Formats: sequence, structure tokens, C-alpha cells
Amino acid sequence: MSRIKRAVLAVLLMFMIVGVAGCNADYNQLLQKTKIPEEPLIRVQIQFTDQKQTICYVKSLGLEEKGQIYTGGASLNYMYDREGKIIGSFNYQRVVYMKILTDEESTD
Repeated sequence: MSRIKRAVLAVLLMFMIVGVAGCNADYNQLLQKTKIPEEPLIRVQIQFTDQKQTICYVKSLGLEEKGQIYTGGASLNYMYDREGKIIGSFNYQRVVYMKILTDEESTD
């Protein structure tokens, strides 16, 4: 390469380095996969048809996106703990009602 081309490339490289270093952009974000925001968890008390009840978190009060419906009307929906980990599942066919609770509210 000629000296002029090397000088021009060196100047362009310096401008790029200064430009990238000078702005506060998060370049790691460009390399990560796009994250879909998680749905907020809803704290509920579920009353079942056998008179039993449980307090847990659900992602929705209807059939959730990851829930499944089987032939004959049975469904599979997940119960979560406070951190969003699956702790169990339930069938809407066996649910009498779901009462929305606040985090501070406790039931006997």
C-alpha cells in the first residue's frame, strides 16, 4: 500500500476508536438475544372443587400462553412461587374461583 492510503486508514481507524470509546453505548447488548419481557405474576388464592385451597402466583387469570388444553376440557396451567419458578400445576376444570391477593394480604 502506498503511504497515503496507510495514513488515511490510520486516521479513519483513530476516528472510529475515539467515536466508539467516547459514547456511552452498551455494545454487549448488540451481541445478546432479544429478551421478551416476562409477564408480571399475580398472587392468588385458588379454591378447588374438593374444598382445598392454595396460595400461589399465576401469570394470568385465564389460560396462559404456555398452558395446554386437552380433549374433553381438561387444561394444564402452572403455579409459580414469588421468584417465578414453577411449583405445581392445576386444571381449570377443578377450580371454583381465584381470589387476587396483594403481597401483604394473608389468608387463614
